[in-house]
Amino acid sequence: MKVFKIEDVKEFMQLLFLKENFDKFCLGGMELKTLVSFAIKGNLCTDWLDGVDKEKYGHMEYVPWKLFRPVAFSMIRGKQSPSMMRINFVHYMEDGGCGGLRVQYENGQLACISSYTAAHFSLDKSEEQLWDENCKRFLQKNNIVVSEVE
Repeated sequence: MKVFKIEDVKEFMQLLFLKENFDKFCLGGMELKTLVSFAIKGNLCTDWLDGVDKEKYGHMEYVPWKLFRPVAFSMIRGKQSPSMMRINFVHYMEDGGCGGLRVQYENGQLACISSYTAAHFSLDKSEEQLWDENCKRFLQKNNIVVSEVE
């Protein structure tokens, strides 16, 4: 697990909600506090999808961020920032493991937190370390300025 403090909140939020940078992830869940509190499970309801999307995404457990991003943006859009926001992204690995990236905004501070769940129990942490490094490279590749929190 690594914690990355995001230096430019406004720029990051634009990448998150208005661009395709995070579209390779799926939404595991989202919590949001604005005028009211929202708690969203990211489980995909395939009955809602039309033919093309159903064929493309129907096998997935969680909704792709690409499909949910406009909905999420409509929930936070306005003059005030949310008082709290947590978005849990998931990314399934070929080996059956699951990488996670939590975007957490609270008290004016924004951070990304990486996590990894192995497909099978192991004392070997190399897959977790690889995921942490992949998350760091993903942030760097997208020109997101971060400082790593120890």
